[in-house]
Amino acid sequence: MSLRDPQSLKTLARIRMSKLLARWVLWVVRYTRPTLGILTVITLVAGWVVAERFQVNSKLGDLIEQNASWRTDFDAYKEKFPQLIDTVFVVVSSTSTRDVETTSKALSAALLSRPEHFQDVYAPGASDFFSTNALLYMEVGELETLIDKLAQAQPLLTAMAEDPSLRGLLELVRDGLENEGGAELERVARLLANSAESIAHGGEGRIRWSDEFFDDDELRYGLITLKGATDYGVALPNSATMANVRALVAGIELPAGVNIALTGEVALAHEEIKAAQDGVQIAGMVSAVLLLIVLGVGVRSLRVIAATFCMLIVGVLWTSAYALLTVGEYNTLSLIFLVMFFGLGVDFAIHYCLCVQENLTSQLRLQTDPAVLSQASVTASLAGATGSVGRALSLCALTSALGFLCFVPTDYQGLADLGIIAAGGMFIAAFLTFTLMPALFSWWRGPGLPHTAGQGRSTNRVVRYLIQRRVAVVGLVVVGALFAGGVARNMSFDYSVLALRDPQSESMRTLRVLQREGIVTDYALSILSDESQLPELEELVELDIVDKVTTPLEYVPAEQEEKLFILEDAQLLLDSALNPARTLASPGDAELKQEISSVLALIGPSASPSGLSGLAELGEAQSAQLKPQLDRLGSSLTALVDRPEQVMRLQKAAITGLLTELDWVRDALAAQTIEFDDLPADLRTRLVSPQGEFHSIVLPSEDISNVDALSRFIEGTLADIPFATGRPIVEWGIGGIVVDAFTKALLLAGVGIALVLLISLRSLPLTGMVLIPLALTSLFTLATAVLLDVRLNMANILVLPLIFGLGVDNGIHVVERYLGSSDVDQLLGSSTPRAVLLSTLTTIGTFAALALSPHQGTASIGYLLTIAMGFLLIFTLILLPVLLSWLPKKAAGG
Repeated sequence: MSLRDPQSLKTLARIRMSKLLARWVLWVVRYTRPTLGILTVITLVAGWVVAERFQVNSKLGDLIEQNASWRTDFDAYKEKFPQLIDTVFVVVSSTSTRDVETTSKALSAALLSRPEHFQDVYAPGASDFFSTNALLYMEVGELETLIDKLAQAQPLLTAMAEDPSLRGLLELVRDGLENEGGAELERVARLLANSAESIAHGGEGRIRWSDEFFDDDELRYGLITLKGATDYGVALPNSATMANVRALVAGIELPAGVNIALTGEVALAHEEIKAAQDGVQIAGMVSAVLLLIVLGVGVRSLRVIAATFCMLIVGVLWTSAYALLTVGEYNTLSLIFLVMFFGLGVDFAIHYCLCVQENLTSQLRLQTDPAVLSQASVTASLAGATGSVGRALSLCALTSALGFLCFVPTDYQGLADLGIIAAGGMFIAAFLTFTLMPALFSWWRGPGLPHTAGQGRSTNRVVRYLIQRRVAVVGLVVVGALFAGGVARNMSFDYSVLALRDPQSESMRTLRVLQREGIVTDYALSILSDESQLPELEELVELDIVDKVTTPLEYVPAEQEEKLFILEDAQLLLDSALNPARTLASPGDAELKQEISSVLALIGPSASPSGLSGLAELGEAQSAQLKPQLDRLGSSLTALVDRPEQVMRLQKAAITGLLTELDWVRDALAAQTIEFDDLPADLRTRLVSPQGEFHSIVLPSEDISNVDALSRFIEGTLADIPFATGRPIVEWGIGGIVVDAFTKALLLAGVGIALVLLISLRSLPLTGMVLIPLALTSLFTLATAVLLDVRLNMANILVLPLIFGLGVDNGIHVVERYLGSSDVDQLLGSSTPRAVLLSTLTTIGTFAALALSPHQGTASIGYLLTIAMGFLLIFTLILLPVLLSWLPKKAAGG
């Protein structure tokens, strides 16, 4: 071997590196027990560090460095309106307006009674101001419709104002039966029958008069906004707030048909972080099971499986301790490396173990008694395997670590932390492979013999067949790459954090409902301005991208003069109900029984048909509609007539709500002109800053679930109002930072890995051949994502740099084994293709497990990486040997 020959220098470098690692392994084998003892002590210390210091920083604002003007504007907005940021929305829904209002009042009172847990509780639906002035906030047409309903109910309202008791309602029924049916007869009979039947069966029997007068079957919503304490030092920083709210809700007796749900920034973030942590646990368990299955089928050696799992468990503990001692904490992104370590660390173990088994088989052929496995054979196999794959594994650790470290120089601090943790994890995995695993195999007297019969032969035949047609194969790959490149150009980036969240979670489902109903949207823009600028802001509605601009002055009812005129007419029309000429005293048990008996005499089973003289005047259709209600009323009153206690319950259930509505009508019709200064103080603090700036809201006209439409809305608004702010603009700005960060990381990863390969392999063709599968994998993965309508988001965009950082390992193993043999046939016959297959399958299993996470960001990472690893396996095991077959043997340095 001439030292002046570059090829000889390259071979010598490989030999020196291999010898150095082999000596280390021989030292480990020589001192097996002390080595295992030291590793055990280090592992116990690492476990103690993890138990004492483990924490997850879930403050999403810390994940990305933000110094742009849009961040400054948002921080200024947050400082002036802190009550509007990081809030919980408690959403009360029902088809009954009055039930929504009473529930909101009860819940807001309970929240206000816990100032140690909740601050700035704001419940406009429970406000007396909005209840009293509700008619002024209606559209003119809606107000006229409501007044018509009240006019039709005027006889009922007047009768109840004069006699607010069950007697008054029963007199209405009796008068209707005797005098042409009466306009309210069917309604009163039906409601009384419903109430009496409910009470007879132990129910509350409450009549919801507001439903009769004001509501339809549409859902009504009440919104309560609150702020709670946030502790970023715990895994779920808003868990206390969420638990306290849910405890209060559980303690309130809800009327039938009322539902309460939670959403808002705090609820969304809480469920996202919980989903991310649950996803890591799920993925960890699933990946361990899949790993066991792949190793069981592919290796079929209990010792190899046991050693691999020992190495992975120890590696996770060491990596976690390293992370907490260096970075200091995990975040919602770096947390996934705890699962990724299983897929990445097992690569080292599989390649090493299979090579040990391959060498062990060769050693046994040299023994006089192949059935006896000597310690010398085991030692020789361990050292030989280290010499064969040690340099490749070391190079894999270096390139993978480099791929992760490319995140560090970016402004994406969350991924920079992941890069530091993962890079350390790669070196830890390599160290344990050359230390823990040989120590265990030495202690156990070998990893067991391989079961390789028939394995890999089909793949080898395919590769050899393709090598004979390599020109056509390469041409086909080039055509496919051109097609994939054309499709991949349509890939888009969704910077919305909602893309990372579970669409089936309570907070997301509730948010979608509120956005659909136009009550609350996470994608409105906020503008702070002087009062003199408000007319200029209203001109934004002329933009195609803007649907509505709500300024603080719009909280003052419009068209008040016309509405007040309508209310004055209504007061005259309903004067007999609002100001009754008399008010009778409440009847006693005997009087109520007598009144019920009088009604039963007309509609009971023994009633004379001639007594229903009023019904004779009704048409056939009206009589057919009325008779079933009268039959039900007669049967239910018959069951209650001799039960005074239940009769009084019926009176309370029937009258209380009606009197409440009558009082509300009296107050609402007496509403006066409202000026801006008349608005409630807690509302004005949300509309005007302490510095006197007015807070206006801009709503989009397009469906902003489409990120392109959202970008048009943001960019178009900023073009006219550059100081507009809000969470959408923050996400939009962060999205730009993320794209820049990953562009930089991808460039650094590609260039850095290429340089390391070039220096290590000292061959431009070989370096190119290692990189070609990575480039093709990236291209085909993006194209597949486009065809499957999977977008890049704030989490899964890291897949592209990871393809280079993780995928390069397979190419290194194949090329290094080829250099050691200088022949593709020998490469295909070695343990390397099988190790590449098994290690990639275990990695796919790990990433597929991540795809099961309820956290959509984590799931999309697993989904895309699963696709990428599948393509990488094909290009590495099939295309790369085809390309290597083109090289002359001297290029291998053999």
